[in-house]
Amino acid sequence: MIVRADNWVNAIALTPDQRIVLIEQYRSGTGEVTLEIPGGIIDGTETPEEAGLRELREESGYAGRTAELIGSVHPNPAFMTNRAYTVLVRDVEWVGDLQQDDGEDIAVRLVPLAQIPELIRTGAITHAIVIAAFYLFEVTR
Repeated sequence: MIVRADNWVNAIALTPDQRIVLIEQYRSGTGEVTLEIPGGIIDGTETPEEAGLRELREESGYAGRTAELIGSVHPNPAFMTNRAYTVLVRDVEWVGDLQQDDGEDIAVRLVPLAQIPELIRTGAITHAIVIAAFYLFEVTR
């Protein structure tokens, strides 16, 4: 079986005081609430940077001026055709309420950047693509 999926983007959003914007949302695949970074499907002709800024704003209420593409991964090249891109958005600020899609119930958390490795190590962050995004962040700093 081959799954032809749209490309995705994740946004690592960093506040001026070095906090990361995280979101909590229910995931039906695991039946659990997960701790993640904002992200979603890249729409139409959007670049990963444009999509990352849009998803960040919609899912967290935070925004930044520019996004920097820091890498991409194949979510599962054994049977999926898509890529997951990661963008870094620096100096984000809260600009307004979330703009959630139907069925989304998102809570926003700000976490000091220095705590991210511990959240991964202890299993508080388990989403594989989010962990890959933080690895890309680490190796491109």
